[in-house]
Amino acid sequence: MMKKLSLVLSLIALSMHLQGQETRQKVEAGNKAFAEGAYDQAEINYREAFKEGEKHRSTLNFNLGDALHKQERFEEAQKAFEMSLAEAKTKLQKAEAYHNLANNYLKQEKLAEAIQNYKQSLINNPLDEETRYNLAKALQQQKQEQQQQQQDQNQDQDKDKEDQKDQQDKQDQQDQKDKEDQQDQKDQQDQQNNQDQKQDQKPSPEQEQKDMNRKNAERLLQALDRDEEKLQKELLKKKIKAKPLKSVKDW
Repeated sequence: MMKKLSLVLSLIALSMHLQGQETRQKVEAGNKAFAEGAYDQAEINYREAFKEGEKHRSTLNFNLGDALHKQERFEEAQKAFEMSLAEAKTKLQKAEAYHNLANNYLKQEKLAEAIQNYKQSLINNPLDEETRYNLAKALQQQKQEQQQQQQDQNQDQDKDKEDQKDQQDKQDQQDQKDKEDQQDQKDQQDQQNNQDQKQDQKPSPEQEQKDMNRKNAERLLQALDRDEEKLQKELLKKKIKAKPLKSVKDW
């Protein structure tokens, strides 16, 4: 929650002794516009009040920053709060400027800067429970974001590991396929070599004819040998059965 100095500034204005009736009227008009939600008109009134409010620029910059913040003009509001802080005279003014500066950072999703300014606000006003609460909420949000970041990082790492495993599995499958293809090619080559070898060993038709003629000739010779042997045996029998020689005559 933003500190609402602008809403009570009209009460403070009398004690601050702002120079000139016109400055006082501009501040009061700015406060009234701010309370009604007319932040753009409040901005105009506060800027006009600067003309005679040199002694109280810290408060005027604070109110201007608040009006700019409500219009979501965060960068301009940040500059106004920083100017208010630079010109602050008391710890309370510094604490309130740090508080609103932290809130402005928070709207810009600059969590680390917001936390730092909440801490500075508490240093200047340790009893401010609102700032303490905002700091605790900001620290809790920071912790959750860090846990989420760590979880996302772990998920990314797990995904990377899974992708690497899938890639390795694909590579292993490809290597196995390549190995099987190489083995198939080797088997086919061996088969072709065996066929070629058998083809080389197989005699040509001319050689087969010569071998057949030679075998026939051998069989024929063998048959002739058998016939001759049979004939000789028959002749021998005939000689045995022939008439014996006459005996020698006596003288």
